Amino acid sequence: MNSMTGYGRGALERDGRQLTIEIRSVNHRFLDLSLRLPRCLGFAEQAIRERIGKKLSRGHAAVFATCSTEGYAGLGG
Repeated sequence: MNSMTGYGRGALERDGRQLTIEIRSVNHRFLDLSLRLPRCLGFAEQAIRERIGKKLSRGHAAVFATCSTEGYAGLGG
């Protein structure tokens, strides 16, 4: 990523479950990640940090994730 300011959103639906990820970033001298993950993704926090760190070298990035299951939108998020 060349610019440190941006916004992105993606969603994946599989087997009646939906995962939505939003990333917002602004200019910052160093890399500063802020993750807001539901409990269902808590196990993956370190892997998510490492993967984002490989793509971003600096900037403040806020990552928001939500999980939902068909018929019950409150699961983990």
